[in-house]
Amino acid sequence: MPYTLCYVSSAKNSLSHLDLEHLFHVNKRNNTDLNITGILVYNYGNFLQILEGDKQKINMLFSKISQDPRHSNIIKLIDTPIEERIFDGYNSGFVIVENSKTLNQLEKYLKWIKEAELKTVDKIINIVENFIAKK
Repeated sequence: MPYTLCYVSSAKNSLSHLDLEHLFHVNKRNNTDLNITGILVYNYGNFLQILEGDKQKINMLFSKISQDPRHSNIIKLIDTPIEERIFDGYNSGFVIVENSKTLNQLEKYLKWIKEAELKTVDKIINIVENFIAKK
């Protein structure tokens, strides 16, 4: 059964666009290798990440994230089994919310997955929408 973990954290230091792009490539490669789907959103110095996949792999990854010196104030919001992955079909698996284009792409995807009848979808969508509404 798939598993999901969602957390928010603050960046300890300000990250440049280049830093974020590097983080994107490393994140996407590592998550693909582990067969983990989800999103990572950076918004005004804060991260929101949703991870979906094998529970052991997600817990191992979250343990590494918790020790990453770029993060502070890590708060786990969701940690539960799910019926099926929500972000399996999302094209990039990672979003830097910095302009209207990336925000619109994420909002369109959230609107699309709202139609799925999955127990955790509404909770996850509410968390993401509230996070990106901080703009």
